[in-house]
Amino acid sequence: MCVANAALNNENNPQARCVALGSPSVDATLLGGAVGGKGWRVLSVSLVNGGTVTASDTNYVSVELRRGATVVAELDSRAAHESGLLANTLEPLNLVTAQRDIASGAILTVVYDETDAGTNVALTGAMLCVHYAVK
Repeated sequence: MCVANAALNNENNPQARCVALGSPSVDATLLGGAVGGKGWRVLSVSLVNGGTVTASDTNYVSVELRRGATVVAELDSRAAHESGLLANTLEPLNLVTAQRDIASGAILTVVYDETDAGTNVALTGAMLCVHYAVK
């Protein structure tokens, strides 16, 4: 039984771990979790946010999935990047392909950075999902 299940745990049958980010309105580093098993190969990372964040080069948010100080995936709502976030829409983060293999025992964090020129920018009930295969 265990052998059959192990065969299903690969890139053709990815798993997802989602982290509730809540509604941060100031810069924050949130614990994303620990990588277990044999390690992960990150296939994609997505963010869903309950509110719209308008594209702006002066009032924007950035979200990074990190392993230590190393960026694994990132999203930036500035006009020149992802051009804002739509409410209740799965927004893909840009995956750093060279960093997608994560060793067992690694600690992942989500770094939220809010930059504004007088207009506070915040997430609304956001959730970050990491889609991965066990190595």
